[in-house]
Amino acid sequence: MAAVAFQSLRDTDGLGPRIIGVAGRNCTGAPGGGNSAAITPARFRRMPDTPTGFAASGGAQLHYQTAGEGDTIFFIHAGVADSRMWQHQFTDLASNHHLVAYDTRGFGQSVFFDEPFSDHTDALAVMDHLEIGRAVVVACSMGCQTAINLALTAPERVRALVLIGGWPPGFEASAEYEPPQWPELVKAFRAGDMETTADLEAEIWVVGHGRSKADVDPSVFLLVSEMSLIALPQEKARDERVVALDPPAKDRLSEIAVPTLVMIGEYDLPDLQEASVHMAGLFSQQPAQVIPDAAHLPSLEQPVRFNQLLRDFLATL
Repeated sequence: MAAVAFQSLRDTDGLGPRIIGVAGRNCTGAPGGGNSAAITPARFRRMPDTPTGFAASGGAQLHYQTAGEGDTIFFIHAGVADSRMWQHQFTDLASNHHLVAYDTRGFGQSVFFDEPFSDHTDALAVMDHLEIGRAVVVACSMGCQTAINLALTAPERVRALVLIGGWPPGFEASAEYEPPQWPELVKAFRAGDMETTADLEAEIWVVGHGRSKADVDPSVFLLVSEMSLIALPQEKARDERVVALDPPAKDRLSEIAVPTLVMIGEYDLPDLQEASVHMAGLFSQQPAQVIPDAAHLPSLEQPVRFNQLLRDFLATL
């Protein structure tokens, strides 16, 4: 098997693969296609019992969930997750905010539709469907690319940004980092072993850098593995059909002027730590906020601290 470089969240087109290098352009010979409806997320239906629905974007139907009333917070999930990564925020913040979380095309309950698309256009379709004028956009990982593109293409719709574990377009880390699980993950993905691939993704992103699997909540690990497993069959097809922002986001970052909070988990990967420092320097008036005892998904691992940081930021707007 030819070597395949681990690429963290870096990309060449301003949109980025779902996860680090497993997408079609980075892992030749990987299987693709499929339908997310064929996999039922039965083990962990943990979002609160609040209104749900579907918004049309092109031929796709995007699943969303809402809760509460007030100013809108619009959540965009990571590439190894779906809207369930925001379950603790829906429980804790709905008393005085209108919350919206949706499943990106091909993730969760949003079935992939084979057509050219862009994730920020899909996000706008959900906002339009729900008649949301402006929102604070909270995004993690791959979702940060969507949020940045949304702020560039529809700045009047974005009140503020909260970016967690993201990689700003065009950024180059001082040193490359490859997780020890990477070679085995690539081998499993190429062989079509999606369950092993999903578990290895959870090891990379839930365990993170500098701790062991025994240090993490097993329910979080299992949930992330399950969320990832739903999206994996669409990996290559998504990557082949996504439309790049033109002109590229990396050439337009100075256009983003909304208040921005950057967060990063203490045990997230080293290059993402560096990327978050850089991103805070680009967009924020304060340093990146490090959340202790969390890796790539602090909203799941440390919801109390995460929610407090989010509340404190919202109070400044």
